[in-house]
Amino acid sequence: MKILIAEDNPVTRKIHQEQLTTWGYDFDLAVNGEEAVDYARKNVGGYDLCLTDVNMPVMSGIEAIRAIRQGAYYLPIIACSSNPDYKTCCLEAGADAFLVKPFSSAVLKEKLETFSVKQIVLYQEGESLSLHRVGPADSRELNELIMLDKKEVTKFTVVDVSFRFLAHQCARDKLLGDFSRGDSVFTEVLDRTRREPGIVQIHASKIWLRKSSLTPEAFAELVKVEDEMMKKHKEP
Repeated sequence: MKILIAEDNPVTRKIHQEQLTTWGYDFDLAVNGEEAVDYARKNVGGYDLCLTDVNMPVMSGIEAIRAIRQGAYYLPIIACSSNPDYKTCCLEAGADAFLVKPFSSAVLKEKLETFSVKQIVLYQEGESLSLHRVGPADSRELNELIMLDKKEVTKFTVVDVSFRFLAHQCARDKLLGDFSRGDSVFTEVLDRTRREPGIVQIHASKIWLRKSSLTPEAFAELVKVEDEMMKKHKEP
């Protein structure tokens, strides 16, 4: 995960640098809003989210948010300030969340993890199926992915098939694990779209959907079984 930090206070920048390094994140540090906008424009699609201070020289955080939002690429933005009165202005400018300074390391880490959610996109690449983690296209999808993540569910989109399904948040790791062993070219996961639950059958080079007629009770049992199976794929 790569974070863009915009902060003019050298002490706070140093703290962020130490925190993100400890958490294993990649990051860029901008000293004002103008530099943050420059980073965002030169690294389109390269950041998972941006954390920006409000009161900065050259260009304020609010101005930077507006400038970043003018681009075609959507970047989740968390604004922060010691003055809570800036919250409304930041949200109106396009920020997705607002933090009041000072905030603890635990609060910051939780926010970074929450707002860096992604969906899984599957598409045909030669003779194999390719899986990629892709960030939200807009604030609506960001909120959708955050809501799903709280339920330990991830959205999957299959390109060129017009097919989407919801699966356990560890489904990607299960697929990669099953196919990397070399002794399996076929696996399946439970489609957790409650209105139309079913089994998604995935081949190493193709994808099929087998819709099953499941009662609510049968679906609930399958969820329990898969939840237990997925525990081995969760990060420690």
